[in-house]
Amino acid sequence: MRDVEVRELGRDCAFEEPGADGLTRYKIRGKVSKGKGRGLGGEEAEWVVLEIVHRAIAVLREANDDPGHLFGYDGGGRNGHVLLSNMPRRLCAFRDHLDKLFGTAENPYIPPVTAAPPGFGSASDDAETTDDEPAALPWAFDTRQFRRTLAWHIAHQPFGVVAGARQYKHTAIAVFEGYAGTSASGFADEVAAEEAVAKLDYVEDLYHDWNDGGPSSGGAVQRIEAEFDRVRSELGDLPGVVAGPSRLRTLLRHLTRTLHPGILNDCFYQAETAVCRKRAKPLGRPVPMLDMCMSCPNSRRSAVHVPRLERARDMAQTELGVAVDIPHLQKLAITEHLATLTRLIAEIDDEDTRR
Repeated sequence: MRDVEVRELGRDCAFEEPGADGLTRYKIRGKVSKGKGRGLGGEEAEWVVLEIVHRAIAVLREANDDPGHLFGYDGGGRNGHVLLSNMPRRLCAFRDHLDKLFGTAENPYIPPVTAAPPGFGSASDDAETTDDEPAALPWAFDTRQFRRTLAWHIAHQPFGVVAGARQYKHTAIAVFEGYAGTSASGFADEVAAEEAVAKLDYVEDLYHDWNDGGPSSGGAVQRIEAEFDRVRSELGDLPGVVAGPSRLRTLLRHLTRTLHPGILNDCFYQAETAVCRKRAKPLGRPVPMLDMCMSCPNSRRSAVHVPRLERARDMAQTELGVAVDIPHLQKLAITEHLATLTRLIAEIDDEDTRR
């Protein structure tokens, strides 16, 4: 949320709703303050939040006494109740507080910067600089930094651009792409570097899960597990032996070149065996088409995919239960999809039992 949207929240902004999956959805109600056609007073909107946000709101109700605003307090005298203000200054004061508690003059707790990136606040101009080396300046925090950083992480999840456009209340997906840095106007080099690190982290998690006896299934299982077995043999990564993390990541890095993490399965893409190439070509879509090829030789599923497969299965079952007048071919497609999901879940369960 934008700074002004947060500070103008009412005391009764928090509420809960049951989700379609039976889990509780924590939400807050407020107003969107930016965008054409929304008027000076903003437009009513809802945001999905984490449970910890509701706990923070409960603390604010105890700390602040404004009867109308969550971030309002008694300003004293003739001021009456006023809203919290100057958040950049407060954030920088909190930075200094952390440095005082946990850092030193030579090694501050919050790492300094040599130059503030455009659009992300600016550092003080009082620090001395030399021709040889730029001065290290305290980071000048701004509320937009947190909003944009979160947007970047959302955008780089599967289907994240669509989810981000909804959560950020942007009127178009293209707006969110530019905001999160995924479009041509974004930070292409930084995006590529972060994606490479994220993929390597994910492959390392897959390896540890396999090495600890976790189940897996799919057409790429033998190929990927042969690679894992080779890595384990080279490292001597056996019970009671601690493998060097950096060496492990070096040995696993080549797998990130073909890895495409997905919701219902991961894809270790090889063009010559990819089922989706036949589907994508007439449609003019890029490959791989994640989550579309359940029986592809490039797919691999592990324990992380089980709850997602179960959720997709339950949705298909619900769809069949409420369907009345849907066309025969559509009903047949849902039935086949349900059977496929049930089979995939059983395969992982069987592998778990075997291991």
